[in-house]
Amino acid sequence: MPRLSLGLWLVLVFACGESPREVYTQGMKAEGEAERGPCKLVFDPQIGQNVISGDQIQSCLKGQEEALALYDKASALGLKDLDFERTRERARERAKRLQGMLTTLRELEQPEYPGGKAP
Repeated sequence: MPRLSLGLWLVLVFACGESPREVYTQGMKAEGEAERGPCKLVFDPQIGQNVISGDQIQSCLKGQEEALALYDKASALGLKDLDFERTRERARERAKRLQGMLTTLRELEQPEYPGGKAP
């Protein structure tokens, strides 16, 4: 009998895998790392403003999309908490806003004239 209960306990412990809360926490960590890393604005004292490049926005968007993927995984695992749903929705909005910023900035980075030469 003790072997059976020990065997059952081991199967249950190792078969459980990740919990939805763990995946949600991983998503929050990924989002936080993106905000502290590539999403962080840098102050340029020469022009007296914060600056951000298209490459920074793209890296920030990548981190946001990784967090969204983890949130979607947590949802698929059955997490339906109100706080989680709000966090997930804000992350979607942030990713959409970043995509818009990236599109606009990439257009601004392009040469003004076709081929880069003025007429």
